[in-house]
Amino acid sequence: MFDELNNAIDSYQAKWEALCTGRKDAAFFRALRPTAIGWKVADRAEYDKLFALWHDACDQITEVWLNGRYIAKMHLREELHSGITIVKLMERRPNSTDAVGLDHLDFYAADPVTTPAMQAKEPDLKFSEEANGVCRWTSLWFDGTEAKLRNDTVLSVIVIELQDLEKQILQTPPGLSKST
Repeated sequence: MFDELNNAIDSYQAKWEALCTGRKDAAFFRALRPTAIGWKVADRAEYDKLFALWHDACDQITEVWLNGRYIAKMHLREELHSGITIVKLMERRPNSTDAVGLDHLDFYAADPVTTPAMQAKEPDLKFSEEANGVCRWTSLWFDGTEAKLRNDTVLSVIVIELQDLEKQILQTPPGLSKST
């Protein structure tokens, strides 16, 4: 069921290893732990198909509507290659022509990673600060792909999203809604 994801992870890991080789701070890059794979699909039909296919392999799923598209955060009961247990299934944004398939891997960094600090250490690499909703990370762009360097996991983001939703619900006045 997950052959395509595992093959994509293996290909990505080969690119990652090539990136690590010869880095000024190779130990830093090799110490980063992959925690999630971002998998992008072209449209809602493909999203729904993969969501249904992967659903039974999960023990936890959350879904969010963000930037005009759905993103499912799926925790798998069994590991993918590289020990990854989280799949972020993402529709492309409206009017996007982004490539589909493996979009990125998330990597956990124990210490916060910032673009200025990384550019100072590795000036030949391209880094950028990124954000989406409550999620923040430093992107590393290399060999046609992206690594999201984070000092949390997507599970932390889920918690924040749900806490924000709870606050909204609790701030709603009690009683019947205005529409009834």
